[in-house]
Amino acid sequence: MTDYENSPLPGRQAFWAQPLPLPADLRLTQLESVVVPRRGRGGESVFDVARLQAPSASVQLVVAYRAQVTARDALIAKRQLTSVIDDLRLRASGSGQGAHTYLPTLASDVVPKSVLEVCIREGLAVLDRRGTVVVHQGPLFVHVEGRAPVQRPTRVRLFTGRACRIVRFVLAHPGDRLKPQEVASGTQTSYAFTHGVLTKLERDGFVQRPSPRAGFRLRDGAGLLRAWIESGEATAVRVTPYFAPSTRPEALAEAASSARARGVTSIFTLASALKPDEVFVAGLPHGAFVSGDVEPFEQALKLQRTTPHNFWILRPDAASDTIASGIHAFTRDLPHGAAVAIPQLAVDFAATGGRGREQADHLLSLYAKSLPPPELDE
Repeated sequence: MTDYENSPLPGRQAFWAQPLPLPADLRLTQLESVVVPRRGRGGESVFDVARLQAPSASVQLVVAYRAQVTARDALIAKRQLTSVIDDLRLRASGSGQGAHTYLPTLASDVVPKSVLEVCIREGLAVLDRRGTVVVHQGPLFVHVEGRAPVQRPTRVRLFTGRACRIVRFVLAHPGDRLKPQEVASGTQTSYAFTHGVLTKLERDGFVQRPSPRAGFRLRDGAGLLRAWIESGEATAVRVTPYFAPSTRPEALAEAASSARARGVTSIFTLASALKPDEVFVAGLPHGAFVSGDVEPFEQALKLQRTTPHNFWILRPDAASDTIASGIHAFTRDLPHGAAVAIPQLAVDFAATGGRGREQADHLLSLYAKSLPPPELDE
C-alpha cells in the first residue's frame, strides 16, 4: 500500500510526484501548471496540463485536482476547467500556434463510483490514485476503474479537540492492549473516529499491534508526548496572568476548596501541579484550569492583575474540559488539591515559553522513565 499520509508535499504535488498505477500501455505526463487568480482565501487556483499517451493516439488533459470530491465538486470543476481551456485556446491562437484539443479532467486520490458517473455524464475525464483512467472524448476511449489500495490522508490533528482525548488515554495506559471500543468509551468519542486516530498513531509509529484484530499498545510513549509538546497545540484557549501574594500549598488548598464550594470546576497545573521532587526550574508560574467563575480563586489567593505575574488562570478548550480523558482525567492528588497528569503538565509548561520548556523536557524524561519495558514479539 502506498503511503501518501507521510508525504511532505501537499496533495496536488504528491499526486504528480509518484506515477499512477496505470495499465502498461498508458502513460501520463505532467507538462505544465496553470495558475488562475480567484477570489477568496489563497487568491489563486492551480491546474495542470498533462498528456495521456496510448499506443494509438494521445490527448492533452487539463486537470483539476481535488483531495476529496463530491458530485458538486465535479460540477464546479467543470465550469472552472471550461474557462481555463478557453483561455489556453485563445493564447494558442494568438501566438500562431496550432490549437490543441484539451479535455477537462478531474483528478483525486479516490473518485467514488457516484462521482465517476456524474463526471462521465458531464463530459469530464477522470484520474485517481487507484489507477482509474476514464476518457470518453477525443481520439481516445479509455475506461479503467482502478482497484489499487490507497492510504487516504487524514486531516485529524492529534493534539487538539477530541483526538487529543484519545492521545491522553493512550499515554495513560502505556502497558495495556487497547481495543478501539474501550478507548472510544473512555474518551466518549465514536468508534469510527477513535479507530481512525489510533490507526494514524500506528502509522506514525507511536502505537503498534501484532495483527489487525489485536489491540493497540503504546510503542513510543516518549515520542508521542514529545510530538504533542512540539506541536504547539495549547489546551488553554485563554490565559489570564495575575500576581498572587502567596502560592503556598495552604493558599492553593483554600482556593480549590472555595471554588468547589461555589460549584466551580478547577484543577491545578504549572508549578501548582508539581511535587517537590519534580521541580527542575525555579521561578515558574503557578496556575489552574478554571471552568466558570474565577472569583473564588481571585478572592482566596488575593489575585491582582499586576506584575510580576506568578499565577495563571487558564480556560480549557471545550473538548478538554471533561473527565472523559480530558484535563480532569488521570489526575494526581497533591496535598492542596487535584493536579493534571504528567503529560498534560509537560504540555502546559511548554506553552508558557521561556524556561517552561526546560521543565517540560524534565517531565518528559520522568514520564519516559516510568514507561514499562517494550513488549517482545511472540
